[in-house]
Amino acid sequence: MKRQAFILFLSFLFAGCSLIDDDLSVCETEDTVNNARYELKYEMKLVTEMHVTVDEKLASEVEKPIGDTLKRWLDPLFSGTAHDLDMNFYSEDGKDELRHQRHEIVNANQKSFTLYIPREDYMHLAVVNTSGNNNIRLMGTPHAATLRLDQVEGDTLPSYPTAIYTARLPMTVTEDENLTFDVHLYMVNCAVALAITESRLVSPKMDVLFQGGATGFNIKDSVFTFDRHSLIRAQKVTDQCYAVVTMPSDTVKQTTSATVAKRTNEQPALWQLIVHVTLPDGKKTETLLASDMSLDAGTLEIIKCQLNEDGSVTPVQSPHIGATVTLDWKEGGSHDIDI
Repeated sequence: MKRQAFILFLSFLFAGCSLIDDDLSVCETEDTVNNARYELKYEMKLVTEMHVTVDEKLASEVEKPIGDTLKRWLDPLFSGTAHDLDMNFYSEDGKDELRHQRHEIVNANQKSFTLYIPREDYMHLAVVNTSGNNNIRLMGTPHAATLRLDQVEGDTLPSYPTAIYTARLPMTVTEDENLTFDVHLYMVNCAVALAITESRLVSPKMDVLFQGGATGFNIKDSVFTFDRHSLIRAQKVTDQCYAVVTMPSDTVKQTTSATVAKRTNEQPALWQLIVHVTLPDGKKTETLLASDMSLDAGTLEIIKCQLNEDGSVTPVQSPHIGATVTLDWKEGGSHDIDI
């Protein structure tokens, strides 16, 4: 019986030893002796100072309460925090094969891991915050060239519930050195907020949709893909503010169509907000707020507007936003807009 208990104790001891861990000092296994030791330091990097953007854009006494509420809504997304981390290590020998993989719960904006793996050169691709995000799937794991974030199919999807970060790091390994690698993860998605700074309607019923974002992201080459159209529904932050977390727009208009919402200077839109307002008599007004400036990863775009008595929305202090209004808009019109 004592011998069985001792064997059971050893099995638990060695089960706790991993190829990647915060502290492997107690795990003197064959892996730690024959493999090279590397330290990876992960850190979230934000492109936009979200609070600064909101304070600059919504600065007046009337606008400040809207901005404060918007900051609270966006804080969890723009905090630069990783909940879950997927670490993938691919061979750099021409075969581009997955050599090692690990999933960790982090709950921090920076984290260090010690890694014991064979001495060879790797392409390290890391992804943060895909768990619990039903908008995105991680695809093509067996090879670095095919590893990608793929937005799920659907005519209308909810706003992204998490900020997603990725990193690409070639790891050149020397024969007899213990090395430290800094892994900087950058935000893939972005956000748009519609702030109603003046309204002629009281507590209007509104529906706000975003169109024009990417539907995929190839992690190794940092390229966004636009292979289909989807609408992303904005969330109501307050009666005066709607916000959506989505994927970036393209940077150059690739196609043209007569149905594209256009700016007043006839430059085609790269992305747009579709705003539906239901009036007290039940009629609906549609406003297409179209931008010819790209919406970039890691950024926050705030569109200030005036809500008019007829339900139309007029951009305020947003020269790159054009508006197209349809009064008495009928449900059932197609939103397959080439944008």
